[in-house]
Amino acid sequence: MTALTKQNVTAWFFEGGSISIPNRMLGMMEQLHLSFDDIGKIIYLLYCGADQIKRSDKYAVEAARTLHEKGLIHWFTDTETVDFSPMFDKMSASLLGNEPLYVTEEAAKYTTSQLNYAQLIKKLEQTLGLFLTMRDKQNIQEAVQRYNWSYDLVYEIFVKHYRDHRKEYDFGFFCRMAYGANVRDEASFQNFVQDLDTVTSKMTAVLRKLGQKNSYPSEPEKELYRKWFYEWKFSHELIMLAVEETVGAQNRLQYMDTVLSDWREQGITTAELVMQKKQRQVKEKADKKQTSKEKKLIVKHKFQSDDLDLSFLEE
Repeated sequence: MTALTKQNVTAWFFEGGSISIPNRMLGMMEQLHLSFDDIGKIIYLLYCGADQIKRSDKYAVEAARTLHEKGLIHWFTDTETVDFSPMFDKMSASLLGNEPLYVTEEAAKYTTSQLNYAQLIKKLEQTLGLFLTMRDKQNIQEAVQRYNWSYDLVYEIFVKHYRDHRKEYDFGFFCRMAYGANVRDEASFQNFVQDLDTVTSKMTAVLRKLGQKNSYPSEPEKELYRKWFYEWKFSHELIMLAVEETVGAQNRLQYMDTVLSDWREQGITTAELVMQKKQRQVKEKADKKQTSKEKKLIVKHKFQSDDLDLSFLEE
């Protein structure tokens, strides 16, 4: 490469503009517990612009996540923006003496205990005793970027999916279900898993009682059970009683939904109320049958030949 070419490249390099970092920020790296990697992430976010943190930019997402977890920025994934106010608040508090100059030991422990991508992959492979495929790794990275989950949370989600649910759902769909159930941390994920396991086992019992011995509940079927159990507040005992009302129906599951809907409108919430309803129905049926029988007897008596005057027919 000639000297002229080098000069042209140098000119082009600097013509694109530059990003400056204040000397005082570099001087407070130790106080803010910043690594050189953190400084690089701050620089990259400044390059992107505070209102241009796109989910498609994996470097911006990684930078925003790391700095957000350290409490240095606010990250708003819905608007794809960041706010550096927390970092300046920490600077101000340190300079004014409102908090210790150094990050506490507990805070440092928290920031260093978070998994990064490479550690996540290694930990998953060790836990599951396998080598993740390229597709697995892509799915993991996509879940982190799309849902703004920490690597620690994605570890829990991937392990649970692989061990218990990979035959039912692919990983992407499992993540969509979790996000739709407001999973944002490990506690909310455990609630989601408990609900998923409960609904699955209970709906399986319903299908078996309906005669579908080897059926595994589909997602729409599980949604039905969630409606009955969580929204309509029916106990599992009552739901199983509704199965008995569907004998002879062409679509027993759909008919069962109708039965439970009727019970809900009538305020039937216990097995005792179901039995009382059945007893009333039996009595009403018997009364109707008796009434019908009595009407037939009356008609028969009225038109008996002995009671008719047929003399006018004689010659």
